[in-house]
Amino acid sequence: MTRIFSEEHKRKLSLARIGKKRSASARENISKGKKGKAVRKPGFKHSAETRLKMSEAQKGEKGSNWQGGKTKASTGIRTSARYKEWRKSVFERDNYTCQICGARNGNGKTIKLNADHIKPLSKFPNLIFELSNGRTLCVPCHKETPTFGGNIHKLKKQANEANN
Repeated sequence: MTRIFSEEHKRKLSLARIGKKRSASARENISKGKKGKAVRKPGFKHSAETRLKMSEAQKGEKGSNWQGGKTKASTGIRTSARYKEWRKSVFERDNYTCQICGARNGNGKTIKLNADHIKPLSKFPNLIFELSNGRTLCVPCHKETPTFGGNIHKLKKQANEANN
C-alpha cells in the first residue's frame, strides 16, 4: 500500500532525518533498488517513437492481457471505419440532437450523444449499417431504451416468464 503524505508531513519527516546516518548496508540496498530505474520528472512524456514501441510491445499475443484471441465480433464491428461512418451519418441526419428529449450541445452545455440501433444488433445483424435503423440519443435517454446494455436480456426473460 502506498502512503500519500501531505507536503507539511514530508517536511517534518525530512527535518527528523537531519544528522542521522544510514549504515553502509542500508546505503547499498537503496543504491541497488534504484539501479536501472528511470527517474521521471513531473510533466515527463515519452517521445512519439517510444510510445509507438511501447504500443507495439503490447499488441496481440505479446500483450499482458492477452486471452487467446477472444475478441467479441461486436467489438471488431464497433471499432471499424464503416461503423464510425454510420455513427457520423446518424448524428448529421439528426442534427446532433437527441431524438427523444431534444437535448443538444451549446449555450455552455455539453451533452454526450450515442448512436442507437432501433432494432438491436443481436437480433438484426443485417441492419447494422442501415441508416434508417439508427437514431441519436443522449446518454440518459439511451439508458432508458429497452435495448440498452443488458436490458435486452431482461426483455427476453420477461417474455419467457409471460409465456410460461
